[in-house]
Amino acid sequence: MTEYFTSSYHNTTPYIPASLSEIYDLLGAMILEAPIFIDESGVFPMRTIDTRFHQLVESFGKVRKKVGEERYAQLMDLAAQAKALFAADPDGDNGKSDQGRALLFAIEEIIQASRSRRVATKLKDDEGEVTGD
Repeated sequence: MTEYFTSSYHNTTPYIPASLSEIYDLLGAMILEAPIFIDESGVFPMRTIDTRFHQLVESFGKVRKKVGEERYAQLMDLAAQAKALFAADPDGDNGKSDQGRALLFAIEEIIQASRSRRVATKLKDDEGEVTGD
């Protein structure tokens, strides 16, 4: 019998990363969770490939001004391609998951390049500090 613990503090609305560093952290988790993106511990029973990619795509919208329109379009395209590859290889046995991970790494590179650019030009974050966010 599988029983999920549900806290009375449980929030059904997924957290959407709001900074470049939070997106970078989300990508690290996604790379480790691929290709199924399901939490087998039961702590997050609602996590699926759809919820994870929803978080990722929505987070791009929150940093759209920081990355610029061209990079935003690249991020959206790479995310769509990666999701399709993972969906086509849920067992991780036909090589498409590896291609999907490569796309997540490409997204990571774009995020890190944006952070580096922000530091180099001394752009301040929401708290008024130069952090790359």
